[in-house]
Amino acid sequence: MDTEPFVDEDNDHDVCWICPSVRFPAGGFDVFERPTRECPFDPADGFRYTAARVPVCVHPYKVGLPPGRYASDGEPVPAGGSGAPSGESRERRAPAPYAGVLPPGLPEDVADLAAWVGELARGAAPEDLAEVLAGAEAAALSRFPEAEVLAVLRRVLSGG
Repeated sequence: MDTEPFVDEDNDHDVCWICPSVRFPAGGFDVFERPTRECPFDPADGFRYTAARVPVCVHPYKVGLPPGRYASDGEPVPAGGSGAPSGESRERRAPAPYAGVLPPGLPEDVADLAAWVGELARGAAPEDLAEVLAGAEAAALSRFPEAEVLAVLRRVLSGG
């Protein structure tokens, strides 16, 4: 079995930083359709495992592999599986549809964007949070590149 991680820094990928594909080679982890009780997080290290301690990715569309028990049952990794799909073949992310009034106070500098988004999110009622975040995203995309806006949204929503 190859010892190189399935996804590395040279791949154009959207896998989670905790994904086993960045630590293990193809066939060294299973891919599930979605999170299930069959592959809970281990609180000791934060990774998902099967009961047999096989690492699991729960985002097949991100890793570029169909669901399969590659490590558990030895299912063959599909031919051509070489990491997540390249940016050319991957469908582009569409900004959240938003028709409401844009929130005020959009910063001029992207360095201040996370604080602004965080303040909006903390001030939103639970039932309004999705709408507030959609407005913040739409406003930010009017001024900043999509990649920077997405990075800020991920950082804010992950508590970072």
